[in-house]
Amino acid sequence: MKFDALLFDMDGLMFDTERLADELFAAAAPQFGITIGPGEMALLRGVSHAAGRAAFQARFGADFPYDRLTDRVHEGLLRRVAQERPLKPGLLELLAFCRARQLPCAVASSSSRSIVEYYLRETGVADCFEAVVCGDQVARSKPAPDIYLAAAAALGAQPARCMVLEDSYNGMRAGAAAGCAAVMVPDIDPPTDEIRALAWRIVPTLADVIPLLEG
Repeated sequence: MKFDALLFDMDGLMFDTERLADELFAAAAPQFGITIGPGEMALLRGVSHAAGRAAFQARFGADFPYDRLTDRVHEGLLRRVAQERPLKPGLLELLAFCRARQLPCAVASSSSRSIVEYYLRETGVADCFEAVVCGDQVARSKPAPDIYLAAAAALGAQPARCMVLEDSYNGMRAGAAAGCAAVMVPDIDPPTDEIRALAWRIVPTLADVIPLLEG
């Protein structure tokens, strides 16, 4: 299959930030009178800030100060990303391949635009993407297909001719629902039977996407 565009998730796919986020959320939680473990973090994986707020307030109460918690976590994340540049294996190789082949790329991240642009700039890959679509720009968060439909449109590509690269369950659901070829590069969460059924392919690293594009 020949693809006209690649649509990239960000956290956990391009950057090893999901583990950093887990660490920072767990460290901040006692200051807010709660405990945050894998179950709580699973509620946030691949969703927008608004969807994460709704999930945490459903779990911890309607008055839970989610925005204060995430502000503290994001301060730590911004520092760590700038200091460590936590690129996932194969990212630079894949982006170089796409540039050499003139294959357009877009970021489709549930994070806010300010965070996405900061990460891309601080890690030196901002110029590799022709479009950036963020969670605060679409009506519905992943697993709805909105963000991938918007990213494909931003590149002038048909969804069926786009490859979506994802690490999260909600992201894979969104890519498949958009009609794209959804490829999982697992990070924290291993593929389930549901995800295997949705996936066009599952590969261990971003470098392993290159042979798929070569056909």
